[in-house]
Amino acid sequence: MRRLLSFWRDQRGAAVVEMAFIAPIIGGMAAVSFAVWDVASRQQDMRAALDVGTEYYMGGGASDEVARTVALEAWRHAPQDAQVTSERLCRCGVATAVCTSMCENGAPPSVYVRLTASGSEADAMFLQQQSAERIVRVR
Repeated sequence: MRRLLSFWRDQRGAAVVEMAFIAPIIGGMAAVSFAVWDVASRQQDMRAALDVGTEYYMGGGASDEVARTVALEAWRHAPQDAQVTSERLCRCGVATAVCTSMCENGAPPSVYVRLTASGSEADAMFLQQQSAERIVRVR
């Protein structure tokens, strides 16, 4: 009976058993943290590329094709299906207008360009569709 009691009171190896329980949890948390960081980093890369495209317009550029190309080339770590699209929007005040017509007051409409970037990321944990857009006034 004494040997049985001394076996139960022996604390040697307790730290190893505790570590065996805790190590998988710490490893899992590290893997999830890395995956979240990676997704956020790629989203930031996409937004930075769109910023480069809008800076093209703010610097005096007028070609939508060039803006799309500049943004796509600036997109670091772009996914395989990465694409940047542009769309022109015209407004007379707050009302949507046709870009080729004049506003009621005789002035040309304000012209905006919407740049949209999209792509899908396949990670070990999940597949995520990413998308972001920027709108810049060009006239």
